[in-house]
Amino acid sequence: MPHLKKCVFVDDLLAVTLLSCLGAVFVLVPPFNETFLRIPIALSLFFFVPGYAFISALFPGNKEISGIERFTLSVGFSLILTVFDGFLISLLPWGYRPAPIVVSILGITTFFSILAIFTRKLRDESEQFSFSLKEFIRSIQSDELDETPDESEEISAATENRRFHRSRSKVKAKGLKYQPGTETKTEARKKPLPPEIEKALVIALIGSIIISSAMLAYAKMTREKETFTMLYLLGPDGKAEGYPNESLINVPITVTVGIENHELQSVNYILQMKIDGEVIEELNVPIKDEESWQKNLTYTRHKLKSGRSKLEFALYKNEVNYFSYRSVHLYIENNNTFSHLNDEKYTDASALPKIKNGEMEFSTGWNFTSNTENIKGSYINGSGVDSSSAYRIGNSYEGNTSDFSVEFGEIYQNIECKEDTMAVLSAYVNDSFNSNSQGADAQLKYVTFNGETIWSDGISEDEGWQHLEVPIALQAGKNNLTLGLNQLPGEIVPVEVLWDSISLKPLADLSSYVSESNTVETVPPTSSVLELPAYTDNKTFTVSWNGTDEGSGIAYYSIDSSTDGVNWETWIPKTTDNSSTFTGEHNQTYYFRSKAVDNAGNEEPEHPVPDTQTEIYTGVPKVTLDISPNPCKTATTFTVTYPVTLQSVVCLVTRDGFETESNELTSSDGINWIGNYIVRNGDHFYVEAVCTDIFGNTVSTFDEILVDSSIPDFEIEIKPKIIDTGDLEIKVTPSTTLKSKPSVSVSANEKVSVTYLSYSDGAYFYEARIKSEINEGDHKVSVTGYDLESEKVEGNTTFVVDHSG
Repeated sequence: MPHLKKCVFVDDLLAVTLLSCLGAVFVLVPPFNETFLRIPIALSLFFFVPGYAFISALFPGNKEISGIERFTLSVGFSLILTVFDGFLISLLPWGYRPAPIVVSILGITTFFSILAIFTRKLRDESEQFSFSLKEFIRSIQSDELDETPDESEEISAATENRRFHRSRSKVKAKGLKYQPGTETKTEARKKPLPPEIEKALVIALIGSIIISSAMLAYAKMTREKETFTMLYLLGPDGKAEGYPNESLINVPITVTVGIENHELQSVNYILQMKIDGEVIEELNVPIKDEESWQKNLTYTRHKLKSGRSKLEFALYKNEVNYFSYRSVHLYIENNNTFSHLNDEKYTDASALPKIKNGEMEFSTGWNFTSNTENIKGSYINGSGVDSSSAYRIGNSYEGNTSDFSVEFGEIYQNIECKEDTMAVLSAYVNDSFNSNSQGADAQLKYVTFNGETIWSDGISEDEGWQHLEVPIALQAGKNNLTLGLNQLPGEIVPVEVLWDSISLKPLADLSSYVSESNTVETVPPTSSVLELPAYTDNKTFTVSWNGTDEGSGIAYYSIDSSTDGVNWETWIPKTTDNSSTFTGEHNQTYYFRSKAVDNAGNEEPEHPVPDTQTEIYTGVPKVTLDISPNPCKTATTFTVTYPVTLQSVVCLVTRDGFETESNELTSSDGINWIGNYIVRNGDHFYVEAVCTDIFGNTVSTFDEILVDSSIPDFEIEIKPKIIDTGDLEIKVTPSTTLKSKPSVSVSANEKVSVTYLSYSDGAYFYEARIKSEINEGDHKVSVTGYDLESEKVEGNTTFVVDHSG
């Protein structure tokens, strides 16, 4: 069956690939890696499989090398590939461990198997190498049955005849005519090698064995005994795997460290456990020759660290030197979350010690120290976070400091703690930096805890109040907290640092928005209620608001409402929505304002004035039309008032039997509208004031105009009519609408000062000062004005001055 032949040449490659997969399973996967099959399969994986795939790719033909050569080269190259693979793996981050080695061997085998398939396909089918167990056994048997030259001479003619008749029978069975000499090559007997060549090969083989044995014996006799020390790490199951790779705060990491002494003498070892180069534990380990030592060593992290840390175990002989004798290490990723710390001592604020005078409201609790007279400290009122008290550390010196001196000023206190625990140190700090502070970057503000600097920042930009939140590890007994100002060598300027609101908080209260510099956002958000129309005809309407925050984002809003813009009450507390429906009462004005709080806890200051307002008008408001003067002589003024804003007001004036005239009024506020009307002919008119509001609704009111040409131009009223000295009140009511207020004068022997006061209900009000120098008797008050057509209108009246009283 020809189609079966085509896949025969890949059977061996599929077999070795499958064997390598089984090797990965039986070496790495429990419970298979605990069975007796692990060892034979692992040996085949490392000592045969990769080399066979490599040789198959290198020699894809069936005539290039013999079967025994292919087997020998497969074993040899498997050793070479495994050694080089292990060397490369040891240089990579995964290290020389079972999992990466097995996976890499599997990858090598698969790669060369695929390559071998392609190289075999490049040859003719008859020349492609394929493995068959039956053919392999048959080839071995035929090699064993090959006769020597002497035996071949004794082959009988009967044997040759039997071969001849077998060949002839096969040809006849196919219906062909037999011809001598057509026997296949496979039926021809192999020609044996000449005896001289076989003899030379045997001698060479024996000589190779003798020489190799001699070299091995010489190396064994002359080799000096190797001296070395083994330093190793074991995982939790006592195996070279499963090592810890993550570090949580206050969670111990345990590693088994082992040492084996093969130094041919007793050695006093010194073992150091280091984290990022810092020695955290040191052990003296004396071990006799050919003995070993193991111990579980534990590392616990108590502070925040970013990135990953190097946990190193360095071994020294007899004394600690610059270079270690042996060293192994693990890389640990630092996880700074606190969700696993849920004990009461980490969540209960009352369980934490108290910082004395943390609000800086008193003059006790803190001790100040400085190594220079230029830096002084004192409590200061009104300069704290909320205009409260703060502690000020100030430098008064300006100029260059010594290249070797570091000056400082700091406050400190000791905190008593009953047990080891962790907390968050919260503090507020501000400095007096401004854009003209040249040389301020040579000065630092800092916080230390138990002698370790847990926060520092240069005075080099205007940062305002900075809110610090730093997780710290408190130890049982005394803990030292220090806040200070540090001056480095260089150019410095006078500067002040303020400290306020120092406290300890539970880990659970640590802000989720602490930056890498351990500062929390302090800039509050901004928000506003969106503008509403001045009036609405619906008792229920939608109020919307929004806000911005550049840092942590807005957490929620609180919306206040008021009916007078002064007295406020909370309408919606702590909402994440951006709109809601408000229901009010008719003819009522409502005011609104918002307040936002961001995710870092910063609150927006209260708005001093409303963000917006609106008035509800659901009915038909009352329109007021005032015509003054009425009756009039030549012109009058229309005044329309409406309680809500109007779009327009038009007065329609109709004379009996004539067409209606339209007169548009004007307004500056949309509520009070004014317009003038000049009478041309007639003495009686009907007036309709048509008002259109902001919603498009119209409402009208009516009145009449009476015209009387016989009335005087002005009606002048004087109080009192008889006066000695003092103020004379003058009321002037024109009978026609004027262009402007009329002028008023008083005739007398002395000039009388006349002052205009106001205009109301169609009348002008004046005041004249009558002095004692004015002669007694009658005096005339004259009024002059101009109507809308610039015609002069006049009027007068008299009053009496009497000094006798």
